Amino acid sequence: MKGVFILPKSDLSAKLPFQYGQTGCGHLMRSSSRFPLVPVTPLFYRTSYCSQFSLLAIPSHSARRSLFEHYVKTRAEEERKEKRAAQKAAIEGFRQLLDEASEDIDHDTNYQTFKRKWGSDPRFEALDRKDRGLLLNERVLLLKRAAEEKARVIRAAAASSFKSMLKEKGDINVNSRWSRSDHSFLRGFASSLVAHVCVSAHVKDSLRDDPRYKCVKHEDREVLFDEYISELKAIEEKAERKDKVKKEEEDIEQMLEKISTCIQNCLKKEAVASFQALLVETIKDSQASWTESKPKLEKDPQGRAVNPDLDSSDMEKLFREHIKMLFERCVNDFRALLAEVITQDAAAQETEGGKTALNSWSTAKRLLKPDPRYNKMPRKEREALWRRYAEDMLRKQKLALDQEEEKHTDVKGRSSGGDFGRYSSGTRRTHERR
Repeated sequence: MKGVFILPKSDLSAKLPFQYGQTGCGHLMRSSSRFPLVPVTPLFYRTSYCSQFSLLAIPSHSARRSLFEHYVKTRAEEERKEKRAAQKAAIEGFRQLLDEASEDIDHDTNYQTFKRKWGSDPRFEALDRKDRGLLLNERVLLLKRAAEEKARVIRAAAASSFKSMLKEKGDINVNSRWSRSDHSFLRGFASSLVAHVCVSAHVKDSLRDDPRYKCVKHEDREVLFDEYISELKAIEEKAERKDKVKKEEEDIEQMLEKISTCIQNCLKKEAVASFQALLVETIKDSQASWTESKPKLEKDPQGRAVNPDLDSSDMEKLFREHIKMLFERCVNDFRALLAEVITQDAAAQETEGGKTALNSWSTAKRLLKPDPRYNKMPRKEREALWRRYAEDMLRKQKLALDQEEEKHTDVKGRSSGGDFGRYSSGTRRTHERR
């Protein structure tokens, strides 16, 4: 044996280096084909008393045992690696066999079918039954999944085309039926019109000649039709819900707008009332201007002239309405003053120059000036109002005078007519006596 130093029997007591004995033990165990995975102790005793083993330069029993155990562990690991490598090679070989036999393998292939054609191949026999079945099933499963996916895609395309055909027909609605047999429930109905409408709504017979109809299996056609009707119903329901939600939103929006408008109107009404009260408290001169009065109004401690619910144009409009009201009040007061002061008696009084309160503004002014209502009336309007009053009073006086004269004339005429009548009747009586 190469690497093993054996002493002659005549010199067994000779001593060799320990490392030579260690190497020799390993070669001895390999050459004797000792199986490393059997129990260690009995195997060691059978080996240690072997004549060849006793020739090794190993000094003691414990050293021999240690070397033996080391060999057993090492050899067991080597055999496990060899077995794994062989298993891996067998698996790779079987995979290559599956690749070569791919044309004979489809999604319906089973183990027995594959074995009948390829069972004599060494790569088939190199792998045990269980692993062969697993690898074959793995390959068939992939093909089966691919076939199922392909079939699913084809069915989906056919279903999509079928539904497109239904959509193109145009007259299909949620009340349509697939076939005439679906309308047997109408036989008990008294209304022939309803029955006619429903029966005419069936679609099966009208689609028979379409290629897309024939691409779908018989048992799937009505199912797809029902799905399409369900989709139409869902679309209608969705549209109804959408319209309902939209209407509710519009109603809510209108209600909120009304509430907002009502709130704004209330706030503006309060702001207008507050500003009008401020005008009554502050502006008492009918000749006041907006430009001059605005700073004064803005100094109000309650802030009634700076209310955010009332803009500047509204405040100016209210101011002008207030001024107009003050002016009308002054006009009414001045007219009342004219009526109180310039009476018929006062108008009949003449000055040395022949002037009266009706034909002379200066004369009338002296009568009106002591009253505070005179000063409240704007200067440029006083004389105009007096003239209109004087003209009206003179017109009334003239009308009264004319009526008096007319009355006097009527009385005088009636008196003259009575005397003439008496004369005529007396003459007539005298003539009759004659």
